[in-house]
Amino acid sequence: MTVLSSRRRVRLWFGQHQIGEYIGDAAYADRYAAAMRRRFPGLEITNEALAARSPSATSRQVSEVGYSSS
Repeated sequence: MTVLSSRRRVRLWFGQHQIGEYIGDAAYADRYAAAMRRRFPGLEITNEALAARSPSATSRQVSEVGYSSS
């Protein structure tokens, strides 16, 4: 079962390329999105709700994130 939380993801887009991301509580995410719209008026800014996850799933996701040289 997926439960909606008050956490949101704000992403900055340059065309089809994501160039920035912020994840935080709804109030802070809204402030961040507004600031990014003022700072970068030509970029697309998205602000999406995140589904809540169990702590074990979150820790797995963080440990699996990596960077490749390609």
